[in-house]
Amino acid sequence: MLGRGQVVRQRFLVPPFGGSNPSAPIYQIQEKTVDIKREKIEKKASSFEEAFFNLKTTYVHPTAVIGDHVTLEEGVKIGPGCVIIGNVHIGAHTSLYAHVSVGFPGQVLGLSQSHGTIKIGSNCTLREFVTVHAPRHAEGSTRIGNNCYIMNYSHVGHDCHIHDNVTMINNVNLGGHTVVESHAFLMANAASHQFCRIGSYASIAPFSATRQDLPPYCLFDGRPTRFAGLNIIALKRALFSPQAINALKHVAKLFFQDKLPFATIKEHVQHDESLSSTPSVQHFMQFIEKSERGVSRQTVHAPTHNQEEC
Repeated sequence: MLGRGQVVRQRFLVPPFGGSNPSAPIYQIQEKTVDIKREKIEKKASSFEEAFFNLKTTYVHPTAVIGDHVTLEEGVKIGPGCVIIGNVHIGAHTSLYAHVSVGFPGQVLGLSQSHGTIKIGSNCTLREFVTVHAPRHAEGSTRIGNNCYIMNYSHVGHDCHIHDNVTMINNVNLGGHTVVESHAFLMANAASHQFCRIGSYASIAPFSATRQDLPPYCLFDGRPTRFAGLNIIALKRALFSPQAINALKHVAKLFFQDKLPFATIKEHVQHDESLSSTPSVQHFMQFIEKSERGVSRQTVHAPTHNQEEC
């Protein structure tokens, strides 16, 4: 006597194949067909995985669309469904995962095409559904440096310049002309207004949004972003000396918490050799001095997280 599961399968499978004899080996034939199809799919997936993750040579998935003016350096990996058009140069050993879009015009009303260039550096990773838009004008450029990791659904707007070793967690959105300096860390769903600058080793908390420049070496949180302390953990990992970290901590306190006039802070730094001789302090001061959108001095209620003693 057939088991309950076997009876259900026979009743379901026999009519579509036109069989009238319940004892006909229709289910067995169908089972074999499914196995063959599954085996073929597994082989295709296995070969894709081998090529994408293990081979050192350049690989372009057959479903990807690559424009006539795209240059791929050695070892570039282009995953399924990617579309790359326009004047695009992708550096060696960079990987674009599934459905990455590079080269379409920026999201500007009235802009139908762009003839500027996009350059993506070496050893970068762009995860699924990342978008990188072309600059507005022919003389412009959208750039991503070396060793950057840009995660799912993040957006790099037109004319953005991202320096080396930048990490962008899922859904980060950079408005047009945003500049992100090296080693910045942008957490999930962070966003920047057009023309903002984000300094080296700055870290932006999840769901934060900035409308002004964010100085280097600091933590920021909120909408709009507020100073939340010095990014000491990142600085220690980068082997900044205790003296440099303490100097940055001192200058950041003068600027964000004491809120002294910038001219006063600048004079103080110039007359203190331990500060003026520290490159990171010089960069901090120059970043603020060159700001065009301004730097907010607002702080979170207790700007101390990540602020352990050196």
